Amino acid sequence: MNRRTPLLAASTLGALTLSLTLAGCTTSAPESSVAADCEPAHEGLSTFTDGTLTVGVPENLPYSGTTGSDATGADVDVLKLVAETECLDIAFVPITYANGIAMITEQNQTDIITGGWYVTEERAEQVGFTSPTQYDAMAIISEDGIDTVDELEDAGAVGSGAGFSWEADTSALLGDNYKSYPGTVEMKQDLANGRIQAALDGYAVAVVAYADTDYQVATIQPDDRIAVTENPPIISFPIDPENSDLSDAISELIDTWREDGTLAGLLDEYGLADLMVPADVAETSLR
Repeated sequence: MNRRTPLLAASTLGALTLSLTLAGCTTSAPESSVAADCEPAHEGLSTFTDGTLTVGVPENLPYSGTTGSDATGADVDVLKLVAETECLDIAFVPITYANGIAMITEQNQTDIITGGWYVTEERAEQVGFTSPTQYDAMAIISEDGIDTVDELEDAGAVGSGAGFSWEADTSALLGDNYKSYPGTVEMKQDLANGRIQAALDGYAVAVVAYADTDYQVATIQPDDRIAVTENPPIISFPIDPENSDLSDAISELIDTWREDGTLAGLLDEYGLADLMVPADVAETSLR
């Protein structure tokens, strides 16, 4: 946002309490579920909470979402396999897209975060990135299935989730007709209430978010007025920039799984296998 959109407010006392509990910041740490004879793929990895990979989770399916003290989604499944392979417990902390990076770099509450984050140069100055997993695409949500920039200009008021890599181009193009939203939920409500006539979101998220509506989700056609339509955004995991050993280990696992089909299998559970970033592109991505 990558990303990028949503939503679960971790600033409330209840969410903060849950975050601290899940992150192992209680007076008595939960018993480890890792077998005593487990042999990690990489020895000596360190995490904020010893022996536990603490993962930030925004509500942004199909990438990530919470279910009680557990979490699910394409990103989550990848990191669950990472934890299993590295003989680490895994804990989940609710985050928002507004505080996600700060939860790593300032608050030291998470080692890594999920949610379909776009790799951008601006973010790479704040946080580390692992090897990427998949692409995303800019989607237009409308009643009529519009899919071109020309149609978007004529649509009326247009909303977009804040922090997307198309934001500068679309806000300049649409002027007063452009409205920014903190997340998909708020934007979807205004679309349904007629306050906006079209919405912009990541394609995978939009397909899930609007599945129960009559709105159509269309991938926007390439147009040089919006650069991201010609160069699809790449999704990766933001990670503690000071913990290069952990970042390198996770990147190596992702690259291995890219080659042996494991990553495609995980993404396919959510209909994202066709969006997997190929090895040659992954090698040149920001890390």
